[in-house]
Amino acid sequence: MQNPEGHRETLHQMAATLRDEGLINQLEQFDMNEMADAAYWHAVEELQNSPGQYRGASTYDVVQIDNGNLLGTISRSIFNFESDEPRGASFAYDGKVYSDADGVRLTLGLSRKIGRITGLVLEMNGRRYQLVETERMIAGVTHRPISDADAYRALIDVAQVAQEERDLRTFERVRPHIESAAFCICPVCLDCFGARDDCKACAGKGFVTKPLPNGLR
Repeated sequence: MQNPEGHRETLHQMAATLRDEGLINQLEQFDMNEMADAAYWHAVEELQNSPGQYRGASTYDVVQIDNGNLLGTISRSIFNFESDEPRGASFAYDGKVYSDADGVRLTLGLSRKIGRITGLVLEMNGRRYQLVETERMIAGVTHRPISDADAYRALIDVAQVAQEERDLRTFERVRPHIESAAFCICPVCLDCFGARDDCKACAGKGFVTKPLPNGLR
């Protein structure tokens, strides 16, 4: 799911519309909202345990993995080369990212070449590129990924308490910032209290810096 917060909000709006039109009563609206909230918690729990995924609301640098060269940028699913390669008079951009049941793909406008995006890796023309997130639209405002370790730790702690207490409002405010940050939960200790202190992979922090392609480290 690309945007759990947006999906939940849409379901709540649909339930409100059905009630306004007299198709359901207040109790049925409450039940529908409860199901939407339960689906949200299930979705975010799955996302927490999955690798990074492409997000249509984000801006990415597309960087060749083996040498760190910048191929171009993807901004809200629109791709443009870093170099001034000809795109043709009929194209306002160089390519576009599409998502469907078959996965996520980048289609170049002029050549019609197609690259496949798996997680945050683009494979095209026999080469592999890392999608490095530089911005994300969150609640209508553009934010840069959090790069301060103390701020990230604070958000993780807030999110853990909110999830335990099922404080949905707080959790949905901080989750996109956690997901887009320059850090991720340590894959070895998983930020578990008992294992974190002695974890050599994260030096007891519970999180690590997301890996970057050669040349960007």
